[in-house]
Amino acid sequence: MVSGFLGALPMTAVIVRSSANVRAGARTKASTLLHGVWLLLFAVALPGVLALIPMPALAALLVHAGWKLLDPVKLARAARLDRAEAAITVITAVTIAAADMLTGVLAGLALSIGLAAWRLSHVTVHWRDTGDGGVHVQVAGNGTFLRLPQILRALEGVPHASSVHLDLTGLRHLDQAAQVTLEDWAAQRAKNDVHVHTALPQPVG
Repeated sequence: MVSGFLGALPMTAVIVRSSANVRAGARTKASTLLHGVWLLLFAVALPGVLALIPMPALAALLVHAGWKLLDPVKLARAARLDRAEAAITVITAVTIAAADMLTGVLAGLALSIGLAAWRLSHVTVHWRDTGDGGVHVQVAGNGTFLRLPQILRALEGVPHASSVHLDLTGLRHLDQAAQVTLEDWAAQRAKNDVHVHTALPQPVG
């Protein structure tokens, strides 16, 4: 009830009930508010009626609702677009079935956070000989402190040349730690009479 009062659209505290609201055609926060009212009414005024519902029947309803949430057709379509996300969905569903709802949700949340952290910190460093005595170094992805060891190892492998073109235009994000690392590497090369040209990423927005 509080969730609906604060403005949550057909969402409740449990994803299965949120799904039931959406499938019933809910469009406003009144659905959430009334959902809480009905639950409170049955729990307070009609506990004897609730006790008459067989537990296996409630379990079957929960499994049915969960299966509809999983939606194998959409899952197969999602797997073609992003296998990692689809794998997390499957692992979460299996963990919920094997253990319990909380354990499954926490497992899925932990995997999702790990995947997001890996993707947000994923960076590649490639270099190639330009053929005129110079080297073209391209850094792409997300340059963060989480990948500093990888960046440093890759930069150490760049051969010495008369000129270096440091291409950072492929970076979607560059934090201060990674920026300082790249600047220090470029400055070190410049001290050795190497002409260094840096192409900076375009600012977002």
